[in-house]
Amino acid sequence: MASDQSWARVYYNVSLIECDSKEALDELLSLHGLDRYVVARVSDLAVVVDGQQKAQTARILARLGHSYRVSDVLPRAPGPE
Repeated sequence: MASDQSWARVYYNVSLIECDSKEALDELLSLHGLDRYVVARVSDLAVVVDGQQKAQTARILARLGHSYRVSDVLPRAPGPE
């Protein structure tokens, strides 16, 4: 039975890491053990990682010479207004 309801997943304290190639992302995750910080892989070029590991991940990408972009996602759960 099909459902007409939509759903969404909201993450807090995470960062989106986008690499210039699938190979760069695969290398980062497999050779440097950063796969343990991945919350979700959203495409061949991007992963959502634990926000506390953003600096470490960016340093490794820079050292490897790959182009990348880091985007922060909601820093904390929204409170009552």
